[in-house]
Amino acid sequence: MSTVGDILSLVQQNTIRYGYPFLLVLGNIGNVLCIVVFLQKNYRQSFSSWYLLTAAVFSIVGVSWGIGTNMYAVYQPPDPFIMSDALCRIRGYLLQTSSVLTRTMIILACAGRVAASSNQVRIRQLNQPRVIVKIIAATTLFWMIISIQLPIFQRIEMNRCATFGVFGLWFSAYQIFLFGLVFPSLMIILSILILKNLKNIRGSVRPQEQADNTQRHQLLSRRDMNLLKLTFAEVISCFVLSFLYPINALYGVIASNVPNKSKERIQIEGFMTFFAQVFLLYLNYCITFYLYVIISKPFRQEIKRVIFRVLKRPERNDNTTIPLRSIQKQRTDLTQP
Repeated sequence: MSTVGDILSLVQQNTIRYGYPFLLVLGNIGNVLCIVVFLQKNYRQSFSSWYLLTAAVFSIVGVSWGIGTNMYAVYQPPDPFIMSDALCRIRGYLLQTSSVLTRTMIILACAGRVAASSNQVRIRQLNQPRVIVKIIAATTLFWMIISIQLPIFQRIEMNRCATFGVFGLWFSAYQIFLFGLVFPSLMIILSILILKNLKNIRGSVRPQEQADNTQRHQLLSRRDMNLLKLTFAEVISCFVLSFLYPINALYGVIASNVPNKSKERIQIEGFMTFFAQVFLLYLNYCITFYLYVIISKPFRQEIKRVIFRVLKRPERNDNTTIPLRSIQKQRTDLTQP
């Protein structure tokens, strides 16, 4: 008779075998389309979108390397990543780096929205292209250096590629602190600051200035609010799909010293780790584009324009406007004998 552990192990194997190919294809297609859209003129003008574009690039790395290596281990056993220390360390380094950089770019996108909506000129200057490129480059280099600690101490034991001993405890605490406290706190704080700045902007428009700048404010508002929707979608998605990660990591630290674990308990803990720290992580990489499509009409319109351009077909426009002079001329012609 199958135990709960056996059933969960079977679910895990079938998820990797049948669910991962689905996520790999949809995730990479979605992230590539995100990059294409953010490279369009309408989005390039909002420089904060460069952070979301960079996040999509690192999501492709996470999806391709993470899901791809898991699929290879299932379809082409034995798993080379639990047989070679070099492959084990390279895989861990790339997954760790892409994970922290994806979340960091989302946080920087929030910070960019804060800067763009600030009433202080010096803060708004942080949203300039040259500054943004430097921030992205410096942040990428920073996390690439910090993450070197993982391949140094990661090794294979008992058919597991992981961290063990004192460093294993330290790295678990580091992950809990980073993913459970720092990243969520920064996302929440920056989101509150964005809403506060937008409220101040709306309340500070003077009546005499409103008539002269109505069109400009409406244009900026539409573009910025659309990008703000996309940023908030990233924040909510990241927060919801990551909150189990530190909880499971904390449980792993507590339960690591429990002696003589039963086979069933080991299987259950393995499934919990797979679901909280692997599957949800990859799912977060894959759903961003589809969230954008659902919540943002301008994003959907940009996708349509890109598709029509690729197919070299004229875009259908149901809101075609007819010049007033043409209408008047037609009426004049009809009234003439």
